[in-house]
Amino acid sequence: MKAAIINQYGTSHELQIQDVPRPEVDSHEVLIRVHATGINPLDTKVRQGAMKLMLPGSFPKILGAECAGVVEEVGLMVSDFQPGDRVVASLGTLGAGYAEYAVAKEKNVVKLPDAIDFIQAAAMPIAAGTALQAMRDKGHLRPNDRVLINGAAGGVGTFAVQIARIIGAHITAVCSTDNAALVRQLGADVVIDYKTTDFTKLPDKFEVVFDAVGKSSFDACRDILTPEGTYVTTTPSPRQILEEVVTIFTKQKADSLIFSFTQEDMNWLIKQVTAGKLVSVIEKTYPLDSVAQAHEYSETGHVKGKLVLVIR
Repeated sequence: MKAAIINQYGTSHELQIQDVPRPEVDSHEVLIRVHATGINPLDTKVRQGAMKLMLPGSFPKILGAECAGVVEEVGLMVSDFQPGDRVVASLGTLGAGYAEYAVAKEKNVVKLPDAIDFIQAAAMPIAAGTALQAMRDKGHLRPNDRVLINGAAGGVGTFAVQIARIIGAHITAVCSTDNAALVRQLGADVVIDYKTTDFTKLPDKFEVVFDAVGKSSFDACRDILTPEGTYVTTTPSPRQILEEVVTIFTKQKADSLIFSFTQEDMNWLIKQVTAGKLVSVIEKTYPLDSVAQAHEYSETGHVKGKLVLVIR
């Protein structure tokens, strides 16, 4: 099968298209004929070697932590899926979605309705799942709460705006002026241009501040939180972890999120898509042999929504 591999850590030029053996399934695994796979900041960090102490295994490595496609084969103990099922899957930090076939654990696979195409689905597991867990589990966002979302036009941010709208919150979105129309369309009530306004100096108070791009801190956002407000970030730095410990003893809270895939969350997200309440914002799609260019663009930090590789 064709796959995008790296033989060493480095720049996007390390990504090469090669023929590699098709993976084999274990008893609780599903083999997916990949149609599309999402590109995430995690992928570029893995390629650069930023996570090499956490990732086992040797080279060559195939990146890609999420995909959508059709079940090709199932393991002996798999009971909920069969060949021909349309599915979306999380592949974990070890990835391997940048390929014509990928293996996923049965517990990380969800059936995909015919109404949702593979490209839309492939963009969802990590970004939409992160946004849902940040809003619901970490921020405990409720109807009529005021939430500020920093990085509202990015992959996680675009989903966070829509999920906050579904919950019924009042949404202040921080992004560039170029993306203001997009985030308003997604449900933002107020849009702040980060180039001209420091959102941490706003006179408003928010029950939740969600930093979807990890560019701020609890300390910087403390003044815009309500007395019992929560700051949530996607970047658990040493400083952030210290702030989380300190705020155990205060009413204002600091929290960080490490995404964990669940079938329940993915099914809820799919339900919102089929109801017309949630959409994957995809700025560009790339064929597999243009994966290096996709990584280069991802690393600019200015992607609207998600980038997706179209495998077939």
